Amino acid sequence: MPEPYLSLVVTARNDDHGGNLLGRMQIFVDGWLAQARRHNIPSELIIVEWNPPSERPPLANALRWPADSGPCEVRIVTVSPEIHGRFEHGANLPLYQMIGKNVGIRRARGRFILATNIDILFSDELAAFLGSQQLRPDRMYRIDRHDAMSDVPAGAPIEEQLAYCKSHLIRVNRREGTFEVTPDGRPTLDAFDAARPGSGVLFGSGWFSPDRLGRLGTFRWAQEEAEILLDSSPNAPTRLTLDLEPGPGNRSSPLTLEVLTEDGISIGRGTMGARSRMTITLPAPSPRRLILRASGTYTSTTSDPRSLCYRVFRVERDLLKTHGGATESSMTLKRTSRTGRIQVLWGQLQYVIRKLAEGGPLVPLTVPVSPRLQRVLKTYVDHGGFTEMLFNSKSRRKAASSSSSASPASAGPSVPCADFLHTNACGDFTLLARERWFDLRGYPEFDIFSMNIDSLFCFAAHYGGAREEVLADPMRIYHIEHGSGSGWTPEGQQKLWERLAAKRIPVLDNQDVLQWGAQMRRLNSPMIFNHEAWGLADVDFDEAAPGR
Repeated sequence: MPEPYLSLVVTARNDDHGGNLLGRMQIFVDGWLAQARRHNIPSELIIVEWNPPSERPPLANALRWPADSGPCEVRIVTVSPEIHGRFEHGANLPLYQMIGKNVGIRRARGRFILATNIDILFSDELAAFLGSQQLRPDRMYRIDRHDAMSDVPAGAPIEEQLAYCKSHLIRVNRREGTFEVTPDGRPTLDAFDAARPGSGVLFGSGWFSPDRLGRLGTFRWAQEEAEILLDSSPNAPTRLTLDLEPGPGNRSSPLTLEVLTEDGISIGRGTMGARSRMTITLPAPSPRRLILRASGTYTSTTSDPRSLCYRVFRVERDLLKTHGGATESSMTLKRTSRTGRIQVLWGQLQYVIRKLAEGGPLVPLTVPVSPRLQRVLKTYVDHGGFTEMLFNSKSRRKAASSSSSASPASAGPSVPCADFLHTNACGDFTLLARERWFDLRGYPEFDIFSMNIDSLFCFAAHYGGAREEVLADPMRIYHIEHGSGSGWTPEGQQKLWERLAAKRIPVLDNQDVLQWGAQMRRLNSPMIFNHEAWGLADVDFDEAAPGR
């Protein structure tokens, strides 16, 4: 066949990992072959069968293959148990996912290479985009992953399978985090959130997951642009009241906030330098979506690259009584009374203690003390505890401010940190030009569990000149849900950690990834971890073309 435009690379073994592995994989194979044919995508599907179990048939025999795969060639590369046995943790880790993908990437012939997984379906909008052959060699393409229920109809046409996924969603994995959704994809509120259940207020794109800060309560951080969704449109004017506060980088100059309708019409604008109350009045019928657009500065750290513009503690929605006159859209923003210093300090101390005990990242803390001491204590504390507080102390920040210029992809906050990339579920969709994969020598080939290795590669690609581009909805991928604990899900996280700890399998910590990302940004250069024989280039593997 001629050189393919796109190579898809996955790795698997017939061990029923996650439950119904062959069923999920058959849906993936059939789905891609159908879409490649529909959109005439010259492609190859490379399946790296890693360490196949001797008691089960190989994938070439276990799956169904068409006699004519159309414009997509299928190749199965087999990595034998003998090769697998070379690795230190091979006895407890039956599949090295990222090294397996490197085997396929090293042998791929496409102009562009997509590293993905064996339980993924591509929306038709995404397949059409890939078929248009508009990919750029200076980009790393990422996308939101939508997790669908497991009962995708096997053997059904791809249109029916995609329709099932779209109407049977569980959660969405965005850059901002992982969010539970209704089956049709609407956001939901957490058990503790900044809006009451039944209020008709939901948080759309641009918001991070809710968090709590001691006695100061629940809040959500927002990015520069965030959506408020109104779940119903009553036949009466509506008033929204938001209790909000500027982020850690907006202390020296006020933050400007503008409220717009979904049509881009401005309702009002105001500035905020401290905790404030925003009141939005909407005539009937009220719009279904509002956009909060912020402009100002923000502070990032080596431990958290997110842009934290402001946080909302509470959103209330009330119906207004009218007396015959028309109600016009309006917005006011008024400063509220300051919280007492002792209460703030006590709330922040409780928050630090809770996070140190439970683990997980903390938000930046600004302790209201003297200006001199504030410069020392204004810091970011994560689950590393007070060691991280010292690491980000005044002397550290002074040294960082004199370091080399940041990556041109960022505005460059005062603390050197990695850019805020979309690394959430990046192992399911990372797409680059073939020469970029080869320049970077693929994924780091660490002899550990695969978690976060794909994220580290994304930072290397980004700072290696393949700037991240997140493909927008309705382009999306669907991930078929599988057994809890077999991979990362919010519900199965604890089971996964327990399984890895019991088998003494090391895992790359996310904080290490962010530290390495910060180093790459300081140098404006990728970190390359592999030698020239990456992807086991010095080994000749058996290769088969199933169905032919």
